[in-house]
Amino acid sequence: MLKALVLLLLSTLSLQIYAEENKDKNETNKPTIAFPISQQHMFDQDLIKYSNASEVAWLGDKENRFLTLWLEQTTAEVTGTSWIFADTYTSANNPNIIQTLRYQLSDKGLHTYSISPLSQTLTSEQAEQRLQAQLRILQDKIVSKSGKRLLILQGANCQAMINVLIENKDVYVDAIVLLSAHSPTPALASQLINQIHQLKAPILDLYAQTDSLAIINEAKLRLIAAKRINTGKYRQTEVIGLQGQVETQIATSQIIYGWLIKLGWY
Repeated sequence: MLKALVLLLLSTLSLQIYAEENKDKNETNKPTIAFPISQQHMFDQDLIKYSNASEVAWLGDKENRFLTLWLEQTTAEVTGTSWIFADTYTSANNPNIIQTLRYQLSDKGLHTYSISPLSQTLTSEQAEQRLQAQLRILQDKIVSKSGKRLLILQGANCQAMINVLIENKDVYVDAIVLLSAHSPTPALASQLINQIHQLKAPILDLYAQTDSLAIINEAKLRLIAAKRINTGKYRQTEVIGLQGQVETQIATSQIIYGWLIKLGWY
């Protein structure tokens, strides 16, 4: 009887040990989900390794910290500050139009901040909250400085940032440039048209002849609406040439500079 009881206890103990071993194996064999690195993190890493480290600047506090590429004006006098928000999936040091504008505008007396774009995975509300935080931080950065404020928006960021300006009257700019603005839906495209004309700041709406048909069609609708409203603060120009060519990029910066002259900035 005693022998049978001992055998039963040993058998039970063996089963428990076997179960624990299998449990450990199952835990070890569970597949780990590898979440992709956020786009924001990738762009930040790109800027951290930027060859000219003196141009890289962290702005904001721990909760709203973000990277920018900063250039001081090369002229004797400061005309103002330009904030460049590149399109989603476009780095702040993009070698095309963004990079060209950074250097061209600094030669025109503008401090330039090229802001690392937000992650595409954010919801619309989250993205606008982040953009709002960035704008406020940039605004606080120049409170003590005199000069104009130029806001340059590209692609999908045009829609979100215009909405931020509409909702936050205390954040203001003196002029806005749209680069190949586009909206994800026709309803949002109509909303952008209405919001553009609610802003007090003059707007230069640029699109390229090589842009997609959707972008060009949206630009035409914005121009039709502007003519109907008959406002003098809106101007639209088609940029001729291939976007990848330096000549086209410099021509774009010259169009912006000429427009600023007409606004009385120079």
